[in-house]
Amino acid sequence: MKTEMKTEMKKVTKIILIVVAAVLVLFVGLSYYIGMQVFNSSTQLVTCEETSKVEDSFWEKFNLDYEEFCSTYQIEKIEIRSTFDDHTIPADYIYVRGEEGNKNRQTVILVHGLGGNRYTNYPLAELFLQNGYNVLTYDQRSTNENTAKYTTFGYWERYDLIDYIDYVSQCAPEQTIGVWGTSFGGATAGMAMEQKAVESKVDFLILDCPLSDMKWMLETELRNMDIGLPISYMLWCGNIVNKIKLGFWYEEANVCDKIGNIEIPTLIINSKADTCTPQFMGQEIYDAIKASGKMIWTVEDSAHTEMWLDYNPEYREHVEKILNTK
Repeated sequence: MKTEMKTEMKKVTKIILIVVAAVLVLFVGLSYYIGMQVFNSSTQLVTCEETSKVEDSFWEKFNLDYEEFCSTYQIEKIEIRSTFDDHTIPADYIYVRGEEGNKNRQTVILVHGLGGNRYTNYPLAELFLQNGYNVLTYDQRSTNENTAKYTTFGYWERYDLIDYIDYVSQCAPEQTIGVWGTSFGGATAGMAMEQKAVESKVDFLILDCPLSDMKWMLETELRNMDIGLPISYMLWCGNIVNKIKLGFWYEEANVCDKIGNIEIPTLIINSKADTCTPQFMGQEIYDAIKASGKMIWTVEDSAHTEMWLDYNPEYREHVEKILNTK
């Protein structure tokens, strides 16, 4: 009787272990599948094909005649190899009038937002050109002619910017170098400043409607999709896959954690009406910076990155102020 009971218990235990193992395998498999979906959607936010053109409506919106701009300024296309991911980083080097071909002068590097490309920075380029600065504007990862595979909310993008900061500092030693980044590009610019060796080559930083937190953006996007699964579970799955494939956690892609110790003059521009990178993002970046040489300009009613259009004189005034405080 005891032998029969032991045999039966072994059978029951075996069945339980098989069921538990099957459930565990199912849970792991499902979690990985969900994680891959989150990963794929978050790391391929735009494609080179989608961002290869600039519509005429864009130039009309910004009141910029593209052909006239190209005939007014000498624009040299350059390419360098990424030291991080070994891809080509295409850029336009735009020269101040009368200084054509002279890279050894004060220069601003422009970092576009998600969905833009190096050409969509031309309206802001003219502001710096008119103030005597050469301009370098380049394609971020997975954009236009930059074929790097993943978009990472600034975390990997910063390395392309660092490469161009090094390039400009070699071309223009002892000259003033500034960085302007908008939206997604603001995250790129902010994260690049974590390295003191990089910050030491930059004289001022301007962040227009900067993105501050990868995790918050993903959580918001997943909530808007209304898939029906717990948001925290999907984020957990995606976070694990992101760590496995790219080597970092979502929490590491936070500008506030990277920018706190910078000492260069920094201007943050944002709007209370911005629903893409809400006003609190610029504010928390501003609050994270410990140094005193920081400024923030917040408007009440502009849509995302449209302060240049709505408050153009004031925008110019704030930018020129930081140019004079470098």
